[in-house]
Amino acid sequence: MTILFWPIAFLLIGLLLMILEVFVPSGGFIGLSALFCVALSLWHAFQHSTRLGAVFVLFDLAAVPLTVALAFWLWTHTPMSNRFLLQRPALDASDVSHSLLNMADVVGSEGRALTPLRPSGHVEIEGRRYDGLAEEGLIPEGAAVRVVRVRSGELIVRNMRRPADAAVPSRPESSAPDAALTEHTASLFEDSP
Repeated sequence: MTILFWPIAFLLIGLLLMILEVFVPSGGFIGLSALFCVALSLWHAFQHSTRLGAVFVLFDLAAVPLTVALAFWLWTHTPMSNRFLLQRPALDASDVSHSLLNMADVVGSEGRALTPLRPSGHVEIEGRRYDGLAEEGLIPEGAAVRVVRVRSGELIVRNMRRPADAAVPSRPESSAPDAALTEHTASLFEDSP
């Protein structure tokens, strides 16, 4: 046996135990055993010479983190990791995000309110659904809107129909009691000096 047998053997056992620790839940026992084996490797290397011990320390400083990283990388490719890690969303599921679209292109476009904008809601512009914010007032569902500007990923929209254009409900004909009240109110103002 050469003088390198025990330091190398304990180092390899320690690195394999580190990989095993990631796959087998042992409450840290396997991990502590791995660190003990790496320490034994260093002890045997320093027993022979300080120079050999320093070489093993430098090697351990690179090998231990690489082994742990390799173990976690291998673990992420096992069926067991699918139970613990979130899956990437499907491409069509992330299509809702408008980050890839140039939202400035829709400024000036017309569409309709999908939900009431009080002041925020959803609008449909050129067949796509966007988050919308009423420029002023409330916009009812189904109203025609025009995109004024884009702010923080939201379209600022203006109601195409002015309040003056809205149908003003006609007042019913004055009934006799209402007419009498109006005459009484008018007479009060006429009598005042």
